[in-house]
Order: sequence, then C-alpha cells, then structure tokens
Amino acid sequence: MITESDIKGLLEAGIIDEATADDMRVYGAAVDADRPRFDFINAAYYFGALVVMLAFTWLLFDWYARYGGIALMALASSYAILFVLGGDWLWKQPGLRIPGGLLFTLAVCMVPIGVLGYQDYMGWFPAGNAFEIENDAERLVFLSQLQTQQAWIAAATLLAGLGAIKLRRFAFMAVPPILGFTACWMLLVEILNGGDAGERVMSPQLMLAGFFVMTVGFVVDRRTKEDFAFWLYGLGLAHFWFGMIGWLFSAPGEPGELAWGIFAFVNLLLFDVSILLQRKVFMVGGAVGIMAYLGHLGFETFEDVLLFPFALTFVGLAIMAAAVLYRKNEEKLEQLVMGLLPEGFKAWLPSSR
Repeated sequence: MITESDIKGLLEAGIIDEATADDMRVYGAAVDADRPRFDFINAAYYFGALVVMLAFTWLLFDWYARYGGIALMALASSYAILFVLGGDWLWKQPGLRIPGGLLFTLAVCMVPIGVLGYQDYMGWFPAGNAFEIENDAERLVFLSQLQTQQAWIAAATLLAGLGAIKLRRFAFMAVPPILGFTACWMLLVEILNGGDAGERVMSPQLMLAGFFVMTVGFVVDRRTKEDFAFWLYGLGLAHFWFGMIGWLFSAPGEPGELAWGIFAFVNLLLFDVSILLQRKVFMVGGAVGIMAYLGHLGFETFEDVLLFPFALTFVGLAIMAAAVLYRKNEEKLEQLVMGLLPEGFKAWLPSSR
C-alpha cells in the first residue's frame, strides 16, 4: 500500500509530478476502501456484526422457549432475507463491500438456526438432557439421535457458506463453513463411535480436521484476490493446536515430559512453517505454545531450582538477540533456506504462485 508519505517522497525525488501524484491518491483511495485492515471503521463493522449476533442469540432462546421451532424458523428466515437484501445493496456501493460482506455472513449464520427450528417443528430434534437418562443404552440412543440432527445442521451451514462464497467472494464468509465442516466431521465421528466417543478418540480427529482445513488454505493461498487462506490457516491451526493438547494431555495422570517435549517440538516447527508460508499466524501459535512449555518448566519441572529464572532470562535475551539478527539478515536467511529446498518443492509454495 502506497502511503501519502511515499507519494511526497516520490515528488521530492522528482520521480513523479503533481498530476501523477493526484492520480495515485485517487487510485489508492479506491483500492484501499474495500481492503481489510485494522482501523476504527473496520473494527466498528465487525463489532456491529458481533452485537447483531449476540442480540439474535438472545432472541433465539427467548422465542424458542415461548413459541417453539416454527417461530424460530420464521424469525431466522426473515433475518436472513433482510441481511441478504441489505448486504447486496451495500456490496454494490463504492467502499462498502466489507459491511455488505458481513451482512451476507450474518445471513449464512441464520441457516443453522432456521434448520434447528425446522427440525424441532417436524419433531426430529430430540428434546431433553442426556445427563438425566439413567439407562446407558437409552442415553446412547438419545445421543445418537441428537448428534445426527446436529450433523445435518452443520452440513447445511457448510453448504450454505460455500454457496454464499460462490456468489459473494468475501474472506470472512469462510468462517461459518469452516466451523460447519469441523462440527460435521466431529459429530460423524461421535455417531460412528456409538454416540459416546472419548477425548482420546475425538482429539486426534480434531487435529485431523484442523490439518485438512490448513491444507485447503495452502491450496487456495495466493490463488484468490480475497485472502481466504487467512481464516483457513487461523481456524485450522486453532483446531489442530487444541486437538494436539487434548491428545497429548488427556491420558490418566499427570502428562509426562515426553508429551511436553512433543508439544514443544511441534510448536517449534510452526516457526518454520511461518517462514515457508510467510504467514504470521503460525509464528503466533508457535510462540504461545513455547510460552506454555516454558511455564511448565518454570512452575513444575524446575520449581525449586533457584538458577532456573536466571537461565530463563538468558534464554529470553537470546531469543531477542536472534530476532534482531534475523531482522537485519531476513532476506539473506530466507534466500539461504529457500536455496536448500528442492526446486519442485519451492514451486508448490504460495510465495512462488
């Protein structure tokens, strides 16, 4: 993005004239108007969408308790139509594609609520609480029925989200279908395991779902004008990361040092992935994981070792020094790393597209 200071610098250097500078300003304003960025206006757009969802969640429970599934379905359908009409109008206005896209996303979010209302109206969605069923066989039947209907809701959200993206290419709209896909995946695993799969089964499946989402992000990265990969990488990494935690630390008893060592190693690998894919989200995830590992060392493994805080201080300063050296030699180091990779592998990286 060319800033005003860049334009002034080009003018002072005599590279461009005033007419060209004015053309650059006009072009930059038109391009930046619909570009996602973190500023007050865009934050207000997303915050407003969040408030709408909170308001509808309130209405969801109130209307469902008072009027049942048919009222819920009618309310969700009405909201969805209004969101689509409003989103379509904003989408066509210059500089208003972001709020328009958010309204389309809210319309997609109405789909699972409408499907839930329809299921309840038809008598398909089981009512009650699994914890209140004392008989194990009856509880498993209830859970299987509940998860089957929930899987249909997740599948409908996934399909609606993919259809909406086809019509309006807005990156944030990838969030509902990603969540719908993960929910559908996990519910199908629950159903195939008789309705009551344990954490040792579900956590690896959550990791697998996250890895699949990140793989889709890798495929679409740098292939579309909209940055769908940002949400695919971010949500996929979150699913993978929490699934890994559940898998490593869900065994009976205290987690051993081997589990913590695997956890630290995977998070260190995320730094390499961040460099290869040029995505900071992996570096953030890796940093959070390493901080958790260092906290484990400080508060559990070396709890009574007085020299550990000094060693940890040295490690922290060494990390800062390494970051400074990397910043000064960033291009050289990346060229070195890329030079070590096979040509066939480099051609698959998003940066080469």
